[in-house]
Amino acid sequence: MFLSKLKQSLTLIKRIISHDLVGGAFFIFLGTSASSFLAFILNLFLARSLTYSDYGIFTSLLSLITLFTIPTLSFNTVILRFISKYFALNESEHASYFYKRILFYIGILSISVFILFFFLSRFISDFLKISDTRLIILTGLIVAVSYISVVNTSVLQSLLRFKLMSFISVTSGVIKLFGGIGLVYLGYKVFGGLWAIFFMYFITLILGFFPLKRIIVKHSEKVKFPHKEVFVYALPTSIAVISIFSLISSDVILVKHFFPADVAGLYGGLSVVGKVIFFFTAPIPSVMFPLLVKRHVKSESFNNIFYLALLGVLTLSLGITLLYFLFPNFIIQFFLGGREYLKVSGYLGLFGLYISLFSVLNLLISFFLSIKKTEISYVLLVGAISQIILIYFFHSSLFQVIGMSMIVCGLLIILLLLYYAKFILQDKSQNNR
Repeated sequence: MFLSKLKQSLTLIKRIISHDLVGGAFFIFLGTSASSFLAFILNLFLARSLTYSDYGIFTSLLSLITLFTIPTLSFNTVILRFISKYFALNESEHASYFYKRILFYIGILSISVFILFFFLSRFISDFLKISDTRLIILTGLIVAVSYISVVNTSVLQSLLRFKLMSFISVTSGVIKLFGGIGLVYLGYKVFGGLWAIFFMYFITLILGFFPLKRIIVKHSEKVKFPHKEVFVYALPTSIAVISIFSLISSDVILVKHFFPADVAGLYGGLSVVGKVIFFFTAPIPSVMFPLLVKRHVKSESFNNIFYLALLGVLTLSLGITLLYFLFPNFIIQFFLGGREYLKVSGYLGLFGLYISLFSVLNLLISFFLSIKKTEISYVLLVGAISQIILIYFFHSSLFQVIGMSMIVCGLLIILLLLYYAKFILQDKSQNNR
């Protein structure tokens, strides 16, 4: 009996490990974890090397980059959806032409965004209380390069080239780390941290071209670009992606605006440590998305993949959050070197809950977008705007800022789960007819 149960357990474990979601998530997890670890080393170095005021400037600009690179996540979703569909249906010539046209369109957009940052640099610097407008212009350059680099990584993701994606992620992360440390040692301070981010995106862009030259560019047959179909999918998708990542960036920017520079720097450090949860869980929806697209376009069952992904996100996020509640001082000491940052250690567990809610919300959004349920985007937009309004009016303490974000994320999860239940019931009703 024991041997039989053991054999069944081993068989189950083997099936789980060999599952496309688990295998893909494992390699993406390795790559992103290594890259994230390198990024945290750089953040640790910057937190210890820069003054609190300079680190506050860096984290606010980092959040600005995150906010303005949100469209890349929309680009990723759109490219991933269409390229995955074309390859699932063996339409490689459509995939090739789509790739080249979308690269051209996003290239034009990148130039436009940089010009916009250049002309608005004084306004942005005044709002964030940053005296040097060159930091804003460099931030615009980073955003522009990130737009182009996402095209190649999205195609690699749709081709399930997760090992190669991990290699590129680690390589660019290493260059970012050593470039940043070197530039800060040379006295470039905040500029050093920003140039490090630029190097990361630039290397990602260059390395992404090599495998795609053989896989994509060979197929050059011209076909009609699905402008209308892309627009109909891209518009609500962009709203959804912008909304979800506004929920993880707006708080840092608003804290920088409403609180003293040193407090904003401390909150920036807290945010960096808290987002470890997202770094660990993000690979799961990234791998889930192309798998769901392929099953959806072939009318195959996909709910089990979603359930497995949800289990993974919950396990990782709640496990890390528990550590945040149990050992906040140690974790702050480990990542940020203690010092004044220990003043915000009491917020770490609560911030972990906020990021855990955000991670679950991110998974739900990836699920709905992969099966073209884009109507959820408008609910998310209301949620993102609500977070900004709530923090704008209720920011007497950091506890209140985090609490407002938690309330919004929690309500959005409830609404999306109710919508999912409705979707499942409708699907069963149609199958029974």
